[in-house]
Amino acid sequence: MANQATYYLYHAIFSSGSPCIVSVRTDLAENAPLPGLPVLCSVVFGYQGDAASGLPNSEEAGKLEKLARQISEHAAHNHTGLWVGSLTSGQRRVEFFYTADADLFHKHNAAYLNGLSTIDFLIAGNAEEDAKWLFYQNNLLPSRKIQAYERNQGTIDAMIAHGDNLEQLRPIHHYIYFDNLDNAQAYAQAAARLGNYLSDIIQSADHTEAYQVKLTHVGSIHADKLAQTAAELEELAEQFQGQYDDWEALLARQTGL
Repeated sequence: MANQATYYLYHAIFSSGSPCIVSVRTDLAENAPLPGLPVLCSVVFGYQGDAASGLPNSEEAGKLEKLARQISEHAAHNHTGLWVGSLTSGQRRVEFFYTADADLFHKHNAAYLNGLSTIDFLIAGNAEEDAKWLFYQNNLLPSRKIQAYERNQGTIDAMIAHGDNLEQLRPIHHYIYFDNLDNAQAYAQAAARLGNYLSDIIQSADHTEAYQVKLTHVGSIHADKLAQTAAELEELAEQFQGQYDDWEALLARQTGL
């Protein structure tokens, strides 16, 4: 399992406005909850951090990453717990593990930490029942919107670098692929109820059973709105056994560039 682990790092904002860095194993999502691991254990490291953001400085971040990796590897080696993710915010870094035995996990973890020559952080721990892995699914895994926002950022940055006036209205095209025409047509009809989209369905050039649905709407390049739109269209596509393949739009250069 360790060699197949897939990790995802993203930034989020709590409802309080505090920034947060989230790291999570996404390869576990499809099969969660894993059987035999009904308890959620947390290991909390307190750091000084930046007073304004509550996030660690670069030196603290490096030490936290090293320590987090060490306790994760120790837990995996001793089969006491499975690391699933972490939250870093408000002068705290919290590492999360699912385990069969909370007492055994914390006992082994404490023994390991006590064996280190120095630890630069305050440490605490906790455990609670979470047999359905609700915390992992609801608080650690990135939402569709977050994934779309992160995915889109490189494209938007490139458009800015080329002088795009993001506020300029222009056609924005979204592409979704299906294995059969019936699903493609049903999706296009359902998407029309979500927003003011023009739809076009094209069969693949080699006439195999593959159909592209192109949805077009007029809008500006607004990162948050595009992420929300992409998340909605992706979720809808899955209902019709389709695959959402992101968006594209022509550059709209600022006047004088």
